[in-house]
Amino acid sequence: MYKQNPKQESSNLCDCVPQKGPCPNNCNQCFYNRPGAFYSGFEPNVPTLEEVGDKIVRMNCGHDSNIQKDLVIETAKKYKHFFFNTSIPNFDFPGPVVFTANPKEEDCVLKPSSMDWPPEQNKYLDNLMFVRLRVSTSNLDHVAKAILQYTAMKIPIVLTFMAYYEEDKLPEVGPFCAFKCYEYKVRHINSYWCPTKEFTAYVMKRMKKIGGRLVSLCGTLDSNWCRDCRNCETYYWQTLKHLKEIQI
Repeated sequence: MYKQNPKQESSNLCDCVPQKGPCPNNCNQCFYNRPGAFYSGFEPNVPTLEEVGDKIVRMNCGHDSNIQKDLVIETAKKYKHFFFNTSIPNFDFPGPVVFTANPKEEDCVLKPSSMDWPPEQNKYLDNLMFVRLRVSTSNLDHVAKAILQYTAMKIPIVLTFMAYYEEDKLPEVGPFCAFKCYEYKVRHINSYWCPTKEFTAYVMKRMKKIGGRLVSLCGTLDSNWCRDCRNCETYYWQTLKHLKEIQI
């Protein structure tokens, strides 16, 4: 039976994960691989056409669309509207793509080249809806450099602030921060160490000075619900329109 992502309640999005088992990427603090998460059991989670209705299907909010790629693409093709999510720099998909550039966000501080992609992928850049960057208290310089890189290419950036279910994985808080950066609370259905509103607002103001309107927040300062954010919907329709126009 299909399980709706609680974050998407009352939104125009619908998740689909056709693969079985945990994601081998095993990104830091992955909500999909977390024991006890709503996806626990790691069975395929594929909605019917009736369950999707007029919604946009988000392929692989959990797992990765470049893993068992043929299965992912064939599953997506049965829906009218869909986009793909991946942290592997391969954008050759039959539709819009969201690329998470720093899946191991703290490693990228030491290895900034890990946010790059092979030159042959440049011919697929029209597929990119946006680049997603994972943000913590200790990787802000890396995020700033990445914003400069991607916005120079006119690629939108969406910042996803890390939440931690393991307290010992909380990053160091830099000397810049005169306020509390994380607080333990329920986010949707599970408890995490979540970024505070003050920290999020500070970072967004700083990063928008670099990237302007091309930089936006996953969620809002007051809400993590998809229905209040609508970034994925907005960028999906814009990217789909662009792809149709360049095919004429």
